[in-house]
Amino acid sequence: MKELQDPAAREVVAQVLDADPEGQSLLAEAGHWRTLAQQSASVATEKAAKERAARRGYEALQHRLDPRNVRTLRVAAASLAMAVVVAALVALDRIEFAGVLIGWMITAAAAAATAAWAGCAWLAALAVREERHGRLTAIAAGATSGGLLLAALHSVGPAALRWPGWDPVWLSILAVLVILALVTIATEIITRTEPVSLLLARRRWHRAQQDYQAAVRVQRSDAEGAVAAAQNWCSLVDVYATAYAASRADANGSAAGTTPSGNGHVTPDPWSGTPPM
Repeated sequence: MKELQDPAAREVVAQVLDADPEGQSLLAEAGHWRTLAQQSASVATEKAAKERAARRGYEALQHRLDPRNVRTLRVAAASLAMAVVVAALVALDRIEFAGVLIGWMITAAAAAATAAWAGCAWLAALAVREERHGRLTAIAAGATSGGLLLAALHSVGPAALRWPGWDPVWLSILAVLVILALVTIATEIITRTEPVSLLLARRRWHRAQQDYQAAVRVQRSDAEGAVAAAQNWCSLVDVYATAYAASRADANGSAAGTTPSGNGHVTPDPWSGTPPM
């Protein structure tokens, strides 16, 4: 407790601690909550600094990896969309290879072709980001040539899928066109997807933000507890201070030989003996 300069205040506090059974408990409670409030305020300040640092790190990384803010597709949504595209590519590749292969070889060839299509999409996305138009044209030409070869293999195979009223050649070409469209969609998804490092940086920022908010809630709770405990202690001290002031006034009036005025109400005097002058 801070040393009081006023002798009367020291006397009042000493009397509260000595005479009142709740005095020491209330003072200890007030000191306890004050310490907690100081500690939680320090923690909140530290968390705020970490939250600002995490946010600045995320923004700096975003400006470096995505300066024009075009890669706005979240990783989770992009992963789901890519899963749908890959599943569709596998199904179409199985249809195409069903005309020339049998058994487990169809699945193996379809998986290999799907991996090749995904590679084409990834290379095309890199070409788009780097603005390499010649490389993009070469990738598109290669993908188209591969698709036409796949359509030709399917259309001439002995076990080609033949739907009533459909020419196998046109059916194969249609399947290849759908495959190329899916590869184009995959390229756009990869191009628009945010970098994983940016996702991790944003998660660090959000965790730091949540930690800061939790620290602020604790700080607010501790501050409210400190105020309540201080008010309880001050209320008790005020009672004794009022009685002490009344005792001094009565003592001064008796020494001067005057009769105190009032309405007859007597304030309880917790001070024993003659109050200190």
